[in-house]
Amino acid sequence: MKQIAGIPVVEVEFDKTGKLFAAAQLNELSDLLQAQGSTDLLMFSHGWNNDMADARELYTNLFTAFAAFTGAMTGRRFAGAAVLWPSKKFTDADLIPGGGAAALGSREKAVIRARLKDLAKEPVRLGKTAPVSAVKAKKLAKAEGLLKTLEGDPKAQEEFVRIVRSLLSDKSAHADDGTKDLFKLGERKLLDNLSRPVVVATKLGQGGAAAFSTLSTADAGGVADLGDSILSGIRRLMNLTTYYQMKDRAGSVGVNGVAPAIAELRKKFPALRIHLAGHSFGGRVMTAATDTAGGADKIDSLTLLQAAYSHNGLAAKFDGKSDGFFRKVVTGKKVRGPIVITCTKNDKAVGIAYPLAARMGGQNAAALGDENDPYGGLGRNGAVKTPEAVKGTLQPVNAAYAFTAGSIYNLNADAVITGHSDICKPPVAWALAASIATT
Repeated sequence: MKQIAGIPVVEVEFDKTGKLFAAAQLNELSDLLQAQGSTDLLMFSHGWNNDMADARELYTNLFTAFAAFTGAMTGRRFAGAAVLWPSKKFTDADLIPGGGAAALGSREKAVIRARLKDLAKEPVRLGKTAPVSAVKAKKLAKAEGLLKTLEGDPKAQEEFVRIVRSLLSDKSAHADDGTKDLFKLGERKLLDNLSRPVVVATKLGQGGAAAFSTLSTADAGGVADLGDSILSGIRRLMNLTTYYQMKDRAGSVGVNGVAPAIAELRKKFPALRIHLAGHSFGGRVMTAATDTAGGADKIDSLTLLQAAYSHNGLAAKFDGKSDGFFRKVVTGKKVRGPIVITCTKNDKAVGIAYPLAARMGGQNAAALGDENDPYGGLGRNGAVKTPEAVKGTLQPVNAAYAFTAGSIYNLNADAVITGHSDICKPPVAWALAASIATT
């Protein structure tokens, strides 16, 4: 346990399946709540772009910013829980091949090999990995061997796709972000679609690493990944695979880890108000936990800071027939208080995180990334096609919010948040505190 600006915070760590890494941590949190007679618990989850040091720095800065506003909430005693899980850190340099057209082919292969190397490691905990099983290692060795003939051999290309897909489970695939196409399209069709250049005409803000982007800056003020070879398609497939694994893992941690922890705490402290907040893929962790726990153990408030999942995630019939993956969070009234979402065009990571989903199905990518894109991100556009969602703006500190229970608030943060991880600012903490204060 550590004190952060007067708030005692306990780390609660989970493995990739959602199992508690150290059960003593949850006991420590329970003892803390009992000892100080806590009235409110804020649980915060980091996102994808983190190693252990980054995760600790992020939650320390967020709790520090939040603590400035807790004194005004008379009669409340806050405790914090920092949720840690085995996410993956990437930078633009990892994902974007550079060096000009002449060097593109070799750089494409370098990125592909790097992603294969990543797949050869199983996460043990955040920042720690172990070798994969012998069966998986054999598959990956075969895939790497295919790189020698991949450019000119269609059969080798299709075999490569089959191997990569055999390493994934389709249980997290959904229509709301296009990932069903990853599993249902034939190998040749999938590769042909992914081999097309990707262009986003809208100028996006700077800052934040590209969590899933394969896009580089274009002269026109937008962004573009102009590679149009089979190797470009394979590279995009490998980056998409990494994204999909993180999506799947974030859901598992929320469902199998955070939700049962909430249920255990609710049994011991039925009057405790529990508030969930998540950044990036941590937004998916906390939404999945809400969806699972919120039936019997309702969440008091949910705050999604530049969340890295589909802007259709809470939607009703986003395509005329299908609800978003987390629609039941809304219809089941699983959050007693408000759901607050920060969103901005300045978020490069989320704003262009979904072009590959569009590419998989071969859709026109002319307006990629914004709210009209069928596969935009929540942290870019907020919740779209969601009747309960109210448009608003991230307010200055001490400005009034009219948050009410059962509503969803898309707070445009263009004037405050400059990039994907730029969330530890007073206006962001003020919105979080204002949301909690309504409960």
